[in-house]
Amino acid sequence: MVSTRYRPKDLKLARRHIVKAAHRVADQEMVIRKLLRKGRPSGSAYALLSRLYDDQRRKLDRLKLIEAMVEVEGQLCVDVPSNPGPSAPPFAIVRSSGISLQDRQSATPCSADVWRPYLV
Repeated sequence: MVSTRYRPKDLKLARRHIVKAAHRVADQEMVIRKLLRKGRPSGSAYALLSRLYDDQRRKLDRLKLIEAMVEVEGQLCVDVPSNPGPSAPPFAIVRSSGISLQDRQSATPCSADVWRPYLV
């Protein structure tokens, strides 16, 4: 058996492949609907849709495998000390460095009036 290490990059790529496969399936379903409306035979379109479903299922299985492997690797790599010790209190008060609020606001490139949130 070949041991494979998956990274978050692989997970991101697998998710993109799933999205692309879902788009292909949706496009093919639209083609079949159009053919049915026109009354044309759609046997080959259904065969392609069946292959697309199989491809999507395989990619989804691979995505689940990669997600499980990345989660397992992430849990193994996280090294949390059981007793952090008296090095720092859980909530430390951070003192100001002497920079006033007006100085920080003047240092920003644009004012709050101009700033607009990005739409993603």
